[in-house]
Amino acid sequence: MEFGKPSGGLEELCKAFEQEEIVKTKHLQKKAAKKKVTRKVKHDKIVMRDHVRSDMKRHIEYQIKSLRQRNAADCDVVAFINKKFAQIRQVISE
Repeated sequence: MEFGKPSGGLEELCKAFEQEEIVKTKHLQKKAAKKKVTRKVKHDKIVMRDHVRSDMKRHIEYQIKSLRQRNAADCDVVAFINKKFAQIRQVISE
């Protein structure tokens, strides 16, 4: 064994250690990228759901308003419409 040169076993050990570090680094990089993508995807889904919910609520409110106007002469019907609209709003807000 010469001075300053590692033996064969030590070289293999150094290579194995370096490869393990590279694998760990690649794994952590993939994990971080996946986490970012997952957060963005989750956020986009939440935004889309909120958009759909608000759009649906807007259309339902328009229809309920027209029903109220058409049936304004009958108080019982308007009360029924209001009750059902309150239930619909509660379901949409979940």
